[in-house]
Amino acid sequence: IMPKFNAINRGVYIADNLYFLQSLNDECIDLVCIDPPFAKNETFGRKNERDRDPLKPPLTDAERANEFRLLANWGIQNKADAEKAGIDWPETAYKDIWAWGKDVHESWLLELQEKYEHIAALIEVTRHTHSDSTAAYLCYMAIRLIEIHRILKPTGSLFLHCDHTANGYLRQLLDAIFGNGEGGKKGFRNEIIWCYTGPTSAKRWFARKHDTIYWYSKSASWEFNGEAITVPYKMIGIGKGDIIFKDGDNPKRVAELLERGKIPTDWWADDHLSNISAWKRERAGYPTQKPVALAERIIKASTNPGDVVLDCFAGCAYVAVAAERLQRQWIACDIQPRAWTVFKRQFNKPNLALLTCADAAAPGQQVTPDNPTVTIHGPNQLPTRTSPETETPPPVFRLPERTFKVPASIIPEPQMLTELLKLSNYQAWCCGFANRRPDGRIIQTTRNFHLDHIAPKSKQNTGTSNDIQNRAPMCPYHNLRKNNRRVALAEYRQEIAHAGELMVDTINDLINLDWAQAQAMQIYGQAYARQNPMGL
Repeated sequence: IMPKFNAINRGVYIADNLYFLQSLNDECIDLVCIDPPFAKNETFGRKNERDRDPLKPPLTDAERANEFRLLANWGIQNKADAEKAGIDWPETAYKDIWAWGKDVHESWLLELQEKYEHIAALIEVTRHTHSDSTAAYLCYMAIRLIEIHRILKPTGSLFLHCDHTANGYLRQLLDAIFGNGEGGKKGFRNEIIWCYTGPTSAKRWFARKHDTIYWYSKSASWEFNGEAITVPYKMIGIGKGDIIFKDGDNPKRVAELLERGKIPTDWWADDHLSNISAWKRERAGYPTQKPVALAERIIKASTNPGDVVLDCFAGCAYVAVAAERLQRQWIACDIQPRAWTVFKRQFNKPNLALLTCADAAAPGQQVTPDNPTVTIHGPNQLPTRTSPETETPPPVFRLPERTFKVPASIIPEPQMLTELLKLSNYQAWCCGFANRRPDGRIIQTTRNFHLDHIAPKSKQNTGTSNDIQNRAPMCPYHNLRKNNRRVALAEYRQEIAHAGELMVDTINDLINLDWAQAQAMQIYGQAYARQNPMGL
């Protein structure tokens, strides 16, 4: 029986999203669409207490007073109270800077080390390959992504927005959590490149004008409605554009294609997604805000009407607005109380107006799931989890014992080649080729020689087929021409002779293979004795 969705539809929860995620039932969410911090090691918005808030238009006195009134209703009177409740104080600047002890609880790392050794190992490697700060950020994200994996339905998906700063490390983390039991990319669906335009001051590198959206599904049965997000073909004409018309093409078929459009590729540069001026009226003032149309494409493709959409880094409300427009249920969470001010603004803008937003009057206010308003809930008003606490965690991927390929021989191949060429006076065993000086004298070098087998590997004992007694120096030409043909060297020498390609007078002038193999056996025996002096 599928656990019941236990949050309030259209509910905005001001809380640490880890506590919020932990309060949700198992497998009750259809889509998680998040735009988390990017680990950019920067401070956004207000740099210090004297700076103005970045909201556009500026925050009004009435809005600021309402924020503090809500906090007082939740028992939060000052910055210290907010810290105890696990949320930010409204006047706090948004810092995308990460440090152990400050942003990461020791208990998180201990839990990862105890239950998810592979994730803890990835975090430790990140400390060495990148920085302490990025490793702390990965720990912060890992403990939350594990909860997101838990609350997703079997058909559910996660779309995670990031950029070049940490996308490579997040990809490994997502592979570890959404690998569906085999540790690799079993849950990976797409790496989507979202391109956008705008001014840039870059002079020493190519302007960075794209972000990455990772799409992972919880299982092999994910939801995808490609027909719901088709886009027009861009250019029409013979030999150009997305459709190439030819003389004799069926006009009816062409008309059908044009009407239907195409499912977007994993590279999104559509004008309504990439041009900032196209969604200027949506802007709330935060530089990391994303367009509603971006979330609409994701929601249309991965859910159906009535499904539940979650954004647990919901500051700019773009996912919630898109979900409401598309008749989905949705819930949102953010650690910053100012997010509620942004939500009310976004839902009441003329071009976005959808619902009214109701401030909670007091702690414990009862709101029914069918309430048609957007409601606010504090850190002490989280959903009550009814699914058991003993849920099955994401699979821990136990790697098999590492095994190494058995060496070709106890004699290294360069040494093997030298020993075998000595037996033939540095001549190829296939045709008699040798490296010679202008006066005809042979140069004693291994250059221009390759090793091959005397008898095909398929006809030899697999334990000895690569040992020196079954190897022969070959010239590059005949070794390449032989390729992977399973032919014995004695037979191949006959082919070479019949083709008139011998570098000696007759085939009898080539090294005697029986004698050579006997000599090679002695060389092998001497090497074995040196390696095992006690005969072990």
